[in-house]
Amino acid sequence: MPATGFSVFLATGCGLGRFRYGGTLASVAACFAAVIVQDSALPDRLEFAGLAVLASAVCLACGGAAEAAFGRKDPLEVVADEFAGMWLALAIAPPASSLPVLLAALVAFRILDGAKPFGIGKLQKIPGAAGILVDDLVAGAGAGAAAWGVSLIPALA
Repeated sequence: MPATGFSVFLATGCGLGRFRYGGTLASVAACFAAVIVQDSALPDRLEFAGLAVLASAVCLACGGAAEAAFGRKDPLEVVADEFAGMWLALAIAPPASSLPVLLAALVAFRILDGAKPFGIGKLQKIPGAAGILVDDLVAGAGAGAAAWGVSLIPALA
């Protein structure tokens, strides 16, 4: 039975998570959205933090329904957590970041989210939608720190 419903639609990033490599696609989409919102009047950190909170709320509100619909814990199709983690990374990254810093945040996030080192993988054992989200937020925090590191390299900043 295909997973359907508005909650599933939101949890899958408006269907983006149903594609192959949905998590990576969602992370890249979050970066594209970040480039667009950087031109608004609000400070970058505030924008990205707000987007991370919004995506986290979607994940927490809709993640349980998506788990039930797909019949498994933390289904790959759920990518609201990737949006939340990537936007958290950009909220932590230096403001008005350069393309290399943005790419460093993206690559670091995908590595940390995929490999789940340093105990990040254990966070997925948290029950329900929180278990879907928390590991991505920790990976996002680490990716934001990596972006700061790259920004300190004068040739890349």
